[in-house]
Amino acid sequence: MSTPAKQYDESLINYYEEQLVPHADTVYRFAFALLLSLDGAAKCAKKTFQNLAASLDKVHGAGDPNTNLLLISETWKTLQELKNQKFTEGQSAVTKALKPLKPEQRAALVAVDVAGLSAADAARALGLAEKDLRMHLAGARRSLMKSTQDL
Repeated sequence: MSTPAKQYDESLINYYEEQLVPHADTVYRFAFALLLSLDGAAKCAKKTFQNLAASLDKVHGAGDPNTNLLLISETWKTLQELKNQKFTEGQSAVTKALKPLKPEQRAALVAVDVAGLSAADAARALGLAEKDLRMHLAGARRSLMKSTQDL
Protein backbone atom coordinates (compact mmCIF):
# COMPACT_ATOMS: atom_id res chain seq x y z
CA MET A 1 0.00 0.00 0.00
CA SER A 2 1.52 3.32 -1.03
CA THR A 3 1.38 6.53 0.97
CA PRO A 4 -0.43 9.37 -0.79
CA ALA A 5 1.75 12.25 -1.89
CA LYS A 6 1.82 15.17 0.51
CA GLN A 7 -0.04 18.22 -0.71
CA TYR A 8 1.76 21.53 -0.38
CA ASP A 9 0.17 24.90 0.08
CA GLU A 10 1.41 27.05 -2.80
CA SER A 11 1.10 30.25 -0.74
CA LEU A 12 3.48 28.79 1.87
CA ILE A 13 5.99 27.80 -0.80
CA ASN A 14 5.79 31.30 -2.30
CA TYR A 15 6.24 32.87 1.14
CA TYR A 16 9.33 30.74 1.77
CA GLU A 17 10.87 31.46 -1.63
CA GLU A 18 9.97 35.14 -1.84
CA GLN A 19 10.16 36.33 1.77
CA LEU A 20 12.69 34.10 3.53
CA VAL A 21 15.22 32.69 1.07
CA PRO A 22 16.35 36.10 -0.25
CA HIS A 23 17.56 36.90 3.28
CA ALA A 24 19.77 33.82 3.64
CA ASP A 25 22.82 36.11 3.85
CA THR A 26 21.39 37.72 7.01
CA VAL A 27 21.12 34.31 8.65
CA TYR A 28 24.60 33.34 7.52
CA ARG A 29 26.23 36.61 8.69
CA PHE A 30 24.49 36.44 12.06
CA ALA A 31 25.57 32.82 12.56
CA PHE A 32 29.12 33.62 11.46
CA ALA A 33 29.39 36.51 13.90
CA LEU A 34 28.42 34.24 16.76
CA LEU A 35 30.25 31.07 15.79
CA LEU A 36 33.24 32.75 14.09
CA SER A 37 33.32 29.82 11.71
CA LEU A 38 32.45 29.49 8.03
CA ASP A 39 31.43 25.85 8.30
CA GLY A 40 29.51 26.51 11.52
CA ALA A 41 27.66 29.42 9.93
CA ALA A 42 26.75 27.28 6.92
CA LYS A 43 25.47 24.47 9.17
CA CYS A 44 23.48 26.92 11.28
CA ALA A 45 21.95 28.64 8.24
CA LYS A 46 20.94 25.30 6.75
CA LYS A 47 19.40 24.12 10.04
CA THR A 48 17.58 27.44 10.51
CA PHE A 49 15.96 27.19 7.09
CA GLN A 50 15.09 23.53 7.70
CA ASN A 51 13.40 24.53 10.96
CA LEU A 52 11.54 27.35 9.19
CA ALA A 53 10.42 25.03 6.38
CA ALA A 54 9.10 22.52 8.92
CA SER A 55 6.96 25.17 10.59
CA LEU A 56 5.98 27.32 7.62
CA ASP A 57 2.28 27.27 8.37
CA LYS A 58 2.93 28.61 11.88
CA VAL A 59 5.55 31.13 10.75
CA HIS A 60 3.46 32.42 7.84
CA GLY A 61 0.32 32.52 9.98
CA ALA A 62 2.01 34.67 12.63
CA GLY A 63 1.76 37.59 10.24
CA ASP A 64 4.88 39.37 11.48
CA PRO A 65 5.98 41.51 8.54
CA ASN A 66 9.55 41.97 9.81
CA THR A 67 11.45 39.20 8.04
CA ASN A 68 14.80 40.09 9.61
CA LEU A 69 13.27 39.89 13.09
CA LEU A 70 11.91 36.43 12.33
CA LEU A 71 15.19 35.23 10.81
CA ILE A 72 17.39 36.55 13.63
CA SER A 73 15.05 35.03 16.21
CA GLU A 74 15.02 31.63 14.49
CA THR A 75 18.79 31.70 13.94
CA TRP A 76 19.33 32.53 17.62
CA LYS A 77 17.21 29.48 18.56
CA THR A 78 19.22 27.29 16.18
CA LEU A 79 22.48 28.62 17.60
CA GLN A 80 21.35 27.52 21.06
CA GLU A 81 20.91 23.99 19.68
CA LEU A 82 24.41 24.06 18.15
CA LYS A 83 26.26 25.83 20.97
CA ASN A 84 28.07 22.71 22.22
CA GLN A 85 29.40 21.76 18.79
CA LYS A 86 32.95 22.66 17.82
CA PHE A 87 33.65 24.34 14.49
CA THR A 88 36.86 25.43 12.79
CA GLU A 89 37.39 29.10 13.51
CA GLY A 90 38.18 31.53 10.74
CA GLN A 91 41.34 33.62 10.72
CA SER A 92 40.00 36.79 9.10
CA ALA A 93 40.30 40.28 10.54
CA VAL A 94 36.56 40.18 11.25
CA THR A 95 36.96 36.98 13.27
CA LYS A 96 39.83 38.47 15.24
CA ALA A 97 37.83 41.64 15.95
CA LEU A 98 34.70 39.77 17.07
CA LYS A 99 36.37 36.99 19.07
CA PRO A 100 36.92 39.01 22.29
CA LEU A 101 33.23 39.92 22.42
CA LYS A 102 30.80 37.91 24.52
CA PRO A 103 28.22 35.98 22.45
CA GLU A 104 25.44 38.32 23.63
CA GLN A 105 27.50 41.33 22.52
CA ARG A 106 28.12 39.82 19.10
CA ALA A 107 24.43 38.91 18.77
CA ALA A 108 23.32 42.44 19.70
CA LEU A 109 25.86 44.05 17.40
CA VAL A 110 24.96 41.96 14.36
CA ALA A 111 21.20 42.09 14.95
CA VAL A 112 21.25 45.90 15.10
CA ASP A 113 24.21 47.00 12.99
CA VAL A 114 24.20 44.29 10.31
CA ALA A 115 20.63 42.99 10.13
CA GLY A 116 19.23 46.47 10.72
CA LEU A 117 16.81 45.62 13.51
CA SER A 118 15.77 48.30 15.97
CA ALA A 119 17.00 47.78 19.53
CA ALA A 120 13.46 46.80 20.57
CA ASP A 121 13.14 44.22 17.77
CA ALA A 122 16.63 42.86 18.38
CA ALA A 123 15.87 42.47 22.08
CA ARG A 124 12.66 40.63 21.22
CA ALA A 125 14.47 38.36 18.72
CA LEU A 126 17.16 37.48 21.24
CA GLY A 127 14.83 37.14 24.23
CA LEU A 128 16.47 40.00 26.13
CA ALA A 129 15.18 43.07 27.89
CA GLU A 130 15.82 46.12 25.69
CA LYS A 131 17.97 47.64 28.46
CA ASP A 132 20.19 44.54 28.45
CA LEU A 133 20.44 44.53 24.67
CA ARG A 134 21.53 48.17 24.68
CA MET A 135 24.14 47.35 27.33
CA HIS A 136 25.52 44.47 25.21
CA LEU A 137 25.47 46.64 22.08
CA ALA A 138 27.33 49.49 23.78
CA GLY A 139 29.92 47.07 25.17
CA ALA A 140 30.45 45.52 21.74
CA ARG A 141 30.85 48.88 20.04
CA ARG A 142 33.23 50.11 22.75
CA SER A 143 35.35 46.97 22.43
CA LEU A 144 35.47 47.20 18.63
CA MET A 145 36.43 50.87 18.75
CA LYS A 146 39.25 50.07 21.17
CA SER A 147 40.50 47.11 19.11
CA THR A 148 40.48 49.07 15.84
CA GLN A 149 42.45 51.91 17.45
CA ASP A 150 45.19 49.39 18.16
CA LEU A 151 45.53 48.54 14.44
